[in-house]
Amino acid sequence: MPELSKKLDRFTSALLSEASAEAERVSKELKERHDAALSSAEDQVLLEAYDYIHREVSRIRSEQGRLVSRHMLERKQALFRRREEIASEVFALVRARTAAFTRTEAYPRRLSQLLREALIPLSGAEDTVVYLREEDLPLADALIALAGRPLTIQAGPIRMGGLIAQSQSLGLRIDSSFDANMEELRGHFASLVGLSLVDAADGGTLEGGTRDHE
Repeated sequence: MPELSKKLDRFTSALLSEASAEAERVSKELKERHDAALSSAEDQVLLEAYDYIHREVSRIRSEQGRLVSRHMLERKQALFRRREEIASEVFALVRARTAAFTRTEAYPRRLSQLLREALIPLSGAEDTVVYLREEDLPLADALIALAGRPLTIQAGPIRMGGLIAQSQSLGLRIDSSFDANMEELRGHFASLVGLSLVDAADGGTLEGGTRDHE
């Protein structure tokens, strides 16, 4: 009997040892699975957090970009409006001073000088036509006498002053109107400030003339 009892004790001990080892193995496996699950969950949380931060940064950058673009557009529009105001002020001043000049005694002398200069390239033409402002037509006889040659003087598309002389036979048109000078001034102003002005008046230079071939 004692021998049998020892065998049972050894058998029981072996079973308990094996059961303990199996329990430890299963516990370790469960812990590893649990840790892996936690790690995977943490990775998912980190990934979601990264995606969220990335989306928010992109949204903020986009919003800031729109704000900067809107601000730049508003500044450009304000600058454009200011340039238009300056252009209007400059040309209004030029028109006022030109109008004042045409009311002085120096204006008829200026017309005479412009006529002499315009007739040089038109020498020999027998069909010369000189265009003036409507209000300058009373000066026609004096200008014809100055020319010393046949001229036809009539009202033309001139608003500011000066004159236009042309000959159909020569195919020449000499634009010495103040209107043409204003147009040239507008071109210089637009080039200077980078502004295109579309409300230009007809004509040319305050003190000279431009020549156009018809």
